[in-house]
Amino acid sequence: RVKIKKIFSMSFLFVVGVVVIYGLNRFVTRPYTSNAAEEVAESQIKATIEKNKTQESSTKEQQANKQEEQAKQEKQKDAKLPTGEAKDWNLLLVSPTHPLEVDFSEENFATLANGMQVDKRIVSSLEQLQTAAADAGYPLVIVSAYRSISYQEQIFQDYLNNWAAQGYTDEEALEKVKETSTEPGFSEHHTGLAVDLVDEVWSNNYPQEILEAGFAETAGGKWLAEHACEYGFILRYPNGKEAITSINFEPWHFRYVGVEHAKYIEAHELTLEEYLDLLNAK
Repeated sequence: RVKIKKIFSMSFLFVVGVVVIYGLNRFVTRPYTSNAAEEVAESQIKATIEKNKTQESSTKEQQANKQEEQAKQEKQKDAKLPTGEAKDWNLLLVSPTHPLEVDFSEENFATLANGMQVDKRIVSSLEQLQTAAADAGYPLVIVSAYRSISYQEQIFQDYLNNWAAQGYTDEEALEKVKETSTEPGFSEHHTGLAVDLVDEVWSNNYPQEILEAGFAETAGGKWLAEHACEYGFILRYPNGKEAITSINFEPWHFRYVGVEHAKYIEAHELTLEEYLDLLNAK
C-alpha cells in the first residue's frame, strides 16, 4: 500500500509539472507585439476614425447645401412674380446670345445733361437714383449710356486696331477686345436701358481704368448694388453668374427693368436671363 501511495504521489507531481511547464511555455512563446507596432495600429485606428468623421461632415455639408438650394428654388417658385411678360420693352434681352439686329429710332431717346442719351422712359427713374445717391454722399458719374450699333462698331474696331498695333494677331486682338467690350449688335447699351455708373470719388481717383471690378468694394459701389433696385435698376452682370450672362462681373453696369421686377430679381439673386425664364414658365 505504501508503494502504491508513493507511485500515486509521483504520478500526481508529474502531471502538475507537465501542466506548469505547458503554461510557462505558452506564456513565453506568445506572439510579441512591439510598442512601435502598437503605435502604428493605434495611429491607423485614429486615422480611420478621422476619415469617417470627415466623410460624415462632408456628407452633411452637401446635404445642407442641397437643402438650401431646394429651399431657395421653392421660395422663388412660391413667391408671386410681378406682373409682366418677357416681351415687355423694359425686359428686352440683348446679350452675347441675343443680338439686336436693328437700331432703335432716335425718337426713343432723350439727351441727358451730360450729352449722353438713354431711353426717354427711364429718365425720371435715373434722375431719382442720382438724387438718392447724392443725398447718401455718393454723387454719380454716368460713364456710358446709349450706344448705337454703328457707334459700337467704330469703338470695337478702334480697340482691334489698338491691339493689332501692339503686335497681336487678328484672332488674339479679337479675344483681347472681347474681354472688355461687346461685339456690335450684342451690347445692352444699344437698348438705351443700360448705364455705366460710378461715384465721383472713384471717377476722380480710379487707378488705371475707370471701369474696374474694384469699384464693387468701395462705399459708393456697395450703395449702388444695394439701392439701385429701389429705382428700377439691377446690377446686370453679377459676380458668379458669368456662365449665365456670358459677361464678366461688372459692378458699374446697371440696367433698367422697373421697380417691381428689379426688387424681385435682387431679392432672389437672379440674372435677367433667369428672371425671364421664370416669367416664360408661369
